[in-house]
Amino acid sequence: MLTIRSFRNSDASALLHIWDHCARLSPDHFRPLSMALLEQHVLGRPWFDRRGLLLAFDDGKPVGFAHAAFGPNCDHSDIDRSIGVVCMMMVLPEYEHGMAAGTQLLEACEGYLIGHGAKQIYGGAVRPAAPFYMGLYGGSEPIGVFESDAPAIELYRNAGYETIHKTLLFRISLKGYKIPITPKTIPWRRKITLMRTDMPKPDHWWEACMMCHFSWLELRGHFPNDPEPVGSVAIRMTDSLEMPEFKQPPRITSDSWMVFHKRPLTAGLMNIKVRDDCRNQGLAAYLLGEMIRDAQKKGVTTFEAQAAENNTPLVALLRSMHWNVAERGEVFLRNVCH
Repeated sequence: MLTIRSFRNSDASALLHIWDHCARLSPDHFRPLSMALLEQHVLGRPWFDRRGLLLAFDDGKPVGFAHAAFGPNCDHSDIDRSIGVVCMMMVLPEYEHGMAAGTQLLEACEGYLIGHGAKQIYGGAVRPAAPFYMGLYGGSEPIGVFESDAPAIELYRNAGYETIHKTLLFRISLKGYKIPITPKTIPWRRKITLMRTDMPKPDHWWEACMMCHFSWLELRGHFPNDPEPVGSVAIRMTDSLEMPEFKQPPRITSDSWMVFHKRPLTAGLMNIKVRDDCRNQGLAAYLLGEMIRDAQKKGVTTFEAQAAENNTPLVALLRSMHWNVAERGEVFLRNVCH
């Protein structure tokens, strides 16, 4: 018999077991999860509510989980309980009643969110409404529901959700990568001075909470005698130097997949800004190229970036830098009638 209940402290090993068995099937999409990372990126978040983290059991055995939470308010100073998000849903691939479990988990998430005032419910997390799992799935940040995840897409559509947003995950290997140089980017080397910091100032409370536990780099360009930057690029290291990697053991157990060692660094593009009067002049490409150069010196071997499919300037920039689309995502929405 399938039952759904909220998270208890004793459920941590069950979550790791489910994550392991689901994530190992898509190692390019999900990173391994350890108890320390679960604490850092989920249980330790200031807005974590155990009632929104729901587990499915069949005759007492854990078969799946889903996580419902809330996005930020308009000035990112607190959560907004009118904006609900189903951040994550996983069901064991070998479980024969997977669609039924997913349906019940989604209904339980909706019940929790609506019961706390949600007027809109997003299926799949994407910034800024991505309160959990940053850097653990979808590359450098969540991209919603993977287009390759046909069961999840079917689940949301059957529940009355509509696609409102499509995202692209770009990925490039920096091994042997040569930064494109164009007539537009060359003059900026003489025009501006570059300033670097590994402690960029967050724009608001929400960003400050999301920045912790990661290493950041920010590059700002300044005209001479101008304290205000003409443009900036910020990246985040999505892997620490000691994170678990998936391992295929002779016998698979709930804790046998983790092996800790130094692994290549991956960086994710988080922000790129250019002053209005300097746009379309090659500055963004120059700043991004210099940031890639800095990242290479720090041992970064893979670079990722997320872009909304309709963000034409950013998509064009990444394509001009010869980045490849590694995955696509969808974000779903259901408006709640009270």
